[in-house]
Amino acid sequence: MKISDLFQISWQNLIRNRRRAALTMLGIVIGVMSVILMLSVGQAAENYILGQVASFGSDLVIIRSGQGDGGGNSAGPPNMTQKQTVDLDDYKRLKKENWIQAISASYFSDLLVEYQGASVTPRVAGVTQDETTVYNTTIKEGNFISESDVDSASHVVVLGIDTADDLFGQEDPIGKRIKIKKQSYRVIGVLDRAGTRFFTNLDKGIYVPVTTLMSQLNQDFVFSLSLKIGNMSVDEAKERIRIILRDTHNLDNPEGDLSKDDFFIASQEDTAAAAGMIGSILQILLASIAAISLIVGGVGIMNIMFVTVTERTREIGLRKAVGAKQGDILSQFLIEAVVLCLVGGMIGVLAGIAISWSGIQILRAVESDSWIFAIPWNGVFLGLGVSTAIGVIFGYIPARRAARYNAIKALQYE
Repeated sequence: MKISDLFQISWQNLIRNRRRAALTMLGIVIGVMSVILMLSVGQAAENYILGQVASFGSDLVIIRSGQGDGGGNSAGPPNMTQKQTVDLDDYKRLKKENWIQAISASYFSDLLVEYQGASVTPRVAGVTQDETTVYNTTIKEGNFISESDVDSASHVVVLGIDTADDLFGQEDPIGKRIKIKKQSYRVIGVLDRAGTRFFTNLDKGIYVPVTTLMSQLNQDFVFSLSLKIGNMSVDEAKERIRIILRDTHNLDNPEGDLSKDDFFIASQEDTAAAAGMIGSILQILLASIAAISLIVGGVGIMNIMFVTVTERTREIGLRKAVGAKQGDILSQFLIEAVVLCLVGGMIGVLAGIAISWSGIQILRAVESDSWIFAIPWNGVFLGLGVSTAIGVIFGYIPARRAARYNAIKALQYE
């Protein structure tokens, strides 16, 4: 028989038993849909992180407590279990270097903020005067924290634009006093809309001098130092920073073994590479988990095909009696299984794209416009390819059983 005839017969049989076919395809649909959804959202998250990292510029260098250079720890927030070693003495020493354009020391904590009965619990960022230069943020009204505010540990605060709205509404916040963990702070400025940075909404945060916050919380170490370098390569800047910090930390490391350092340095390129690697591993992991449902769907198809073969035993005998060969019978049932999986795969692809697109639009509306939807073509081809392969693999055994039926016994089957 012609291949086109076999496809036509297979399609007619599926249409005739469309309810059973729909239930049989459900496992494949869910499996392929899950693969597309996971890969699409994972790819969007990776692009989102890489976009934020790239926005900081290639001259950004971050210093944190730890060991080594760059690596996975540089791609996310500070590790709270890591022994802290970077402090304000390191900040003051590096600040003297004329090849550093701007440097900011940072400490973070989620604290209760109150104003006349209204209260929020934002991320309170203790920073220095160069924070806006390092991360390219601007002031909407008032002023940002000054060097004298940091040196004197002044109780002044700059509000994110959403926090200002939450606490003051239409009232002008400049000059007003708020309480942060029961201590009074004077509002000196409001930041312009800044969006998110590493999944943290800056518009709902507030900024105070790092010395003030560390004193209030009785802390001796900063979470990180962020700096922009001047006219030199990132590698040269990192090497200079290592020499300075080994001196301020009294480290005996003349051979320059990074594993002996109690700090690590990450550039924008390091962070982007680490984020990309994590994103790729996450996509593979999520796709692997989602692919399990494809296997389950394949087992379901094999079971249904066994039932179909049994129900159509007399039909198989009749076809053999009029000259159909084993290969024709094998091809017919195998093609039915492949068509079943392929149609299920196509429905799963469309459903996965639709759901992932909707999810990205929700993220754009709730969190940031930086979330961009992209069709994961590797997932599309993977889903369709795997669903077709499942049709062949799990459809072969029932099809072979049908092809081996004896024509006379099949005609006598009740």
